[in-house]
Amino acid sequence: MGIQTMKQPTYFQHLMERDHSDLLDDESEELDYPGSTPPRNREDSPIPKSRFDSALSDAKPKYYKVHGELREFFPIGELARLLHRKAVTIRMWERNGWIPHANYRTPAPKGEQIPGVVPKGRRLYSREQVEFLLTAVERFNLDNQREADWNGFKKHTATNWPV
Repeated sequence: MGIQTMKQPTYFQHLMERDHSDLLDDESEELDYPGSTPPRNREDSPIPKSRFDSALSDAKPKYYKVHGELREFFPIGELARLLHRKAVTIRMWERNGWIPHANYRTPAPKGEQIPGVVPKGRRLYSREQVEFLLTAVERFNLDNQREADWNGFKKHTATNWPV
């Protein structure tokens, strides 16, 4: 005597029997990926493949008047964030001569902050200088320690630094 099993409809049976061709419509406005962040590895992805493509779009510039004209500047911390470095690294680059000293500074604070030290303002970099450094870091492969061309980077920044 064999046991006879009765097939009972499962909870999702109605979904399996349904025609799903409407879900495969090319003009559908539904997302074809999970979550809200588009994938980066597709050709039609709105997210740029390079981290430098949209680096300045989410940057937080400061505005200062220079010779009566309002200009856009980035503090050293913002520049460091865009380069995925720390501010102390950017200062070291200046000290070692890999990049020229910042052309602009914020107004110096009033009064003596540290005894015996003359107060200076914070370093500021123009948009052109930031864009220049972003492309130079990528061009001379400074993210890869084994393949970085520091001499080429130093020569390039010394001759082409935007003022």
